[in-house]
Amino acid sequence: MPDPTNADRQRRYRQRKAGRLPPPAKPTCPACGITHTGARGPLCSRCWERLDPSGRQFKAERVAKSRARKRDGM
Repeated sequence: MPDPTNADRQRRYRQRKAGRLPPPAKPTCPACGITHTGARGPLCSRCWERLDPSGRQFKAERVAKSRARKRDGM
């Protein structure tokens, strides 16, 4: 069961701030080699949109919405 007070998370935060814990590691994209947040898994957001089928669909929907807004005059 999760700790309702988040004591473990707070303890790790205090230790990290005190310099006793290293900062969390940020992953490196295997496709382009840049360091990123890891929100899209192992790929950075640019490579995710380009290489992953779900990323291509996401980008196509985003572009379609943008074009529709511009066509309708916002």
